[in-house]
Amino acid sequence: MSGLRRALLGLAVAGLVFGLLAGALVVTSDHRTDPVPFLVLGLAMGWSFIGTGLYAWWRRPENRIGPLMALVGFAWYAGALSFSDAPLVYTIGALFDALWLGAFIQMLVAYPSGRIDAGLERWLVRLGWVVSVVPAPAVLVTPRLASDCPRCPENVFVVWDNEDVANGLELLFAIGLTVLLVGVCVLLVRRWREAGSVQRRALAPVLWTGAACAALGAVSLIPDALGAAGVAQVMDYALIVLISAVPFAFLVGLMRSSLSRAGAVSALVERLGGISVRDALAEALGDDTLALAYWLPEPGLFVDAEGRRVELPAPGSGRAVSEIERDGERTAAVIHNASLLDHPELVRAAGAAAALALENERLDAELRARYDELRASRARLVAAGDAARRRLERDLHDGAQQRFVALALALRLARNSVPAGSSAAALLDGAMAELSAGLAELRELAHGIHPAVLSDRGLEAAVEGLVARSPVPAQLCSTLTGRVSPAVETARSCSQ
Repeated sequence: MSGLRRALLGLAVAGLVFGLLAGALVVTSDHRTDPVPFLVLGLAMGWSFIGTGLYAWWRRPENRIGPLMALVGFAWYAGALSFSDAPLVYTIGALFDALWLGAFIQMLVAYPSGRIDAGLERWLVRLGWVVSVVPAPAVLVTPRLASDCPRCPENVFVVWDNEDVANGLELLFAIGLTVLLVGVCVLLVRRWREAGSVQRRALAPVLWTGAACAALGAVSLIPDALGAAGVAQVMDYALIVLISAVPFAFLVGLMRSSLSRAGAVSALVERLGGISVRDALAEALGDDTLALAYWLPEPGLFVDAEGRRVELPAPGSGRAVSEIERDGERTAAVIHNASLLDHPELVRAAGAAAALALENERLDAELRARYDELRASRARLVAAGDAARRRLERDLHDGAQQRFVALALALRLARNSVPAGSSAAALLDGAMAELSAGLAELRELAHGIHPAVLSDRGLEAAVEGLVARSPVPAQLCSTLTGRVSPAVETARSCSQ
């Protein structure tokens, strides 16, 4: 047997013993005239929280909801010490009488993830624990803890008999409890509204039962303030019944979560052939904002369906990421609402069901990413080749052509300095003719490499020059309204 199972078994035995001891104190109490309601409701409340809490602790050891539920049950039985006729035990019970309230509020606020987020949640938990310990200092200034209980034992911890301070602490407790219960109602209703359709099925039992407890607890303070003791007692019994139903609502939520998970996965498998994987997952998980990112192992990054790089959301952004694996290899990531982290089994089950389809889409995304990379590489090669042609054309124009032109001028000067009809004149005339032909061929070569008119005046002017030199009749048809990019100018033309 594992250490956790032995510890849980020990706590279960302790819970049973605590409940029996509390029942014995109720039965043997001389100052309590209503032992039956506590025996029926009080024992059921403590055991239900302890039993359900230990079961949840065993199923999800990493989640704090189980330990918190068990703590509520044990703290509730600690308050039952006030049934004792022994003054010391009775006073200790009064000190712990409201301690269960802090654990109960924290359990409701932390449900279902067990985490306490910053903001309203953290303030409610702090206020819950403050309210739960307010009755403790009241014990120090109140000789008789229950004014309507003449047979109750004496308060052995009183150090200062001050009725005004006691009344002030009682008022502080009532105000703090009212604010606390209203805040819990607001939080639970807001959590319900933010949850997806699949999540609501699992959250509904606990959220609505908890909200009803908070609402009834706030309303039950009114008869106490008006002095209607009979109505207040009936509402207290109703509140105990409602609080005792919270553990059973938790069990219903667990069953609904399992059924919802099975139903969502079944519906996902059925819908995969008809709609996209993203839409099927969004419908199964109840999150319309869901997005998918596909893992590319070689560059080591996530991309979308079009092959574009995807940056995963940062913590605290309200979005969360659940990675999907197939055969131990990372396939994709599901980007979803952070509230789905409260149901990791649902996300994992849906991702496992869609793993094969996600792998196929990942391959498509990888192909698109490779194509985009190839296209970008080709564009860079074209740009580099164009730049090289421009440089070569410029070098020919500014270098070799200028030298040939200078040589032609020198030959013409030499020709003019010799007599006409001489052999030197004939040689110079032949050299000038060859030089002129070579210079024309060089210009044609430079024009073919990269026409200067293309850089100076654009594509339309360059094509007009080509049409003008065409050996066959040609006509230019152009729809250009201005200059286009250099890459397009060097690659395309329109002629008819």
